[in-house]
Amino acid sequence: MSYDDRYGSYNVVDSFPEDYDYGHGDVEDSAVASPENKPRILLMGLRRSGKSSIQKVVFHKMSPNETLFLESTSKIIKDDINNSSFVQFQIWDFPGQIDFFDPTFDSENIFSGCGALIFVIDSQDDYREALIKLHQTVTRAYQVCLCSSSQVKC
Repeated sequence: MSYDDRYGSYNVVDSFPEDYDYGHGDVEDSAVASPENKPRILLMGLRRSGKSSIQKVVFHKMSPNETLFLESTSKIIKDDINNSSFVQFQIWDFPGQIDFFDPTFDSENIFSGCGALIFVIDSQDDYREALIKLHQTVTRAYQVCLCSSSQVKC
């Protein structure tokens, strides 16, 4: 009995089981994914905790010393990361002063398409305030995801 007979062949593009959700499109179709279809990473935390600095250093090759001169973020900044046709996602950098419980804030739109949430805590800040904000943020995101997936009125 050969290896392929025992474990299956994974040398062919379409050989993954359908339930792996790799999609059926051509490689060219996935390379030009629209911004709405890209995984979304939310970068959140208190004011001046270093969210934008982390993003600039990691994804835009900015020197850590240069980040000392970045302006404070005043609105949500959406950044498409297209390092290759394989690695494509969006990073949404949030200002620290956003209140997710404000009725004018559309938390369902933000959290329902979220692939990951990164909450930055500055080691020099009061960690209690940061932990309270982290708890509120994760709780709200969980409520939105639970409501959107179960058709339950929340």
